[in-house]
Amino acid sequence: MRLFVALPVRGAAADELSEWVHTQRPRLPFRKWVHAQDYHITLQFLGELEEARLGELRHALEGVRVNEMSLRLNGGGTFGPSVAPRVLWSDIAGDLAELQELHRGVVHATQPLGFIPEERRYTAHITLARSYGEGAAPFPRELLAEMPSGAGWTADRIVLMRTRMHESPMYEIIGEYGLQKP
Repeated sequence: MRLFVALPVRGAAADELSEWVHTQRPRLPFRKWVHAQDYHITLQFLGELEEARLGELRHALEGVRVNEMSLRLNGGGTFGPSVAPRVLWSDIAGDLAELQELHRGVVHATQPLGFIPEERRYTAHITLARSYGEGAAPFPRELLAEMPSGAGWTADRIVLMRTRMHESPMYEIIGEYGLQKP
């Protein structure tokens, strides 16, 4: 199983992202768009795991103790070349210190199981699309100013997600772990 740990994006924030994507998608030749039900903030990519080890992973995630947090959309950006970005993403604002603490807590909980944290700095975001079309007109950077901003949600749980390649929606929640009330 190919797994990762994430915060799901719900409510008005997910709705606003979905509406913006629906409006802009015909103008933006990205090869892969994320299904609205798959919007999330990745906390840690785990990779392949044998099903026999799922119990110990679930137990480790149950031990993550971080308070729930308020998050909101905050515009967006791209990764990769400005004319043909690899990724289009939505930015996050709100309780970012708590979000960083949650990321560290998940990494700390999974490291004894052999999951290695990424070396690059953690950058919380919501991926919307990948792989801008080769040979297409340059990505219209002015659209970034129109990305949703302000819609929020309470992040009250982390989820263990399984990737189902070539399906849409692509991610399946196989575990949910509540965050603490402040």
